[in-house]
Amino acid sequence: MTQIRDRNSISLRPATTEDEEFLLEVFKSSRGDDLRGLGWDEERIQEFLDMQYEAQQRLYQSDYQQADDQIVLWEGNSAGRLIVERRDHEICCVDVALLPEHRNAGIGAFLIRSLQDEAQLADKPLRLRVIRLSRAVSLFERLGFVRTSETGTHFQMEWRG
Repeated sequence: MTQIRDRNSISLRPATTEDEEFLLEVFKSSRGDDLRGLGWDEERIQEFLDMQYEAQQRLYQSDYQQADDQIVLWEGNSAGRLIVERRDHEICCVDVALLPEHRNAGIGAFLIRSLQDEAQLADKPLRLRVIRLSRAVSLFERLGFVRTSETGTHFQMEWRG
């Protein structure tokens, strides 16, 4: 498992069309456990996640046209994805996801804290939406986010400096 010893080991670069296979891998690695818990077989899970990924990509392209879509790098190697849209009235963390071997190492917290610093300097709230069952909910709450609304599947969360 990755452990942060030097924050300079974390960097970002713009996502490109060449990253598509990696982005699908990140997406699938951060979902599917709940489907396995329902007794779905692996082939069905993979087909469903492929469809969900395509739907997510279409949503991002239509609803977050100004977002920065970036690959999270750990010591120069692709470790995850970060999508952020900076708006006049808020900073929106559209997506943050890491491969399993890079989770629980402080990388996600580092990325979110960096966005919190940016939001505080800009005097804007930092907002995000997270799947209710996600392990990331506790991370966001530890970092000072509060739930502002919820749906059957997601929490809308906000941090104000």
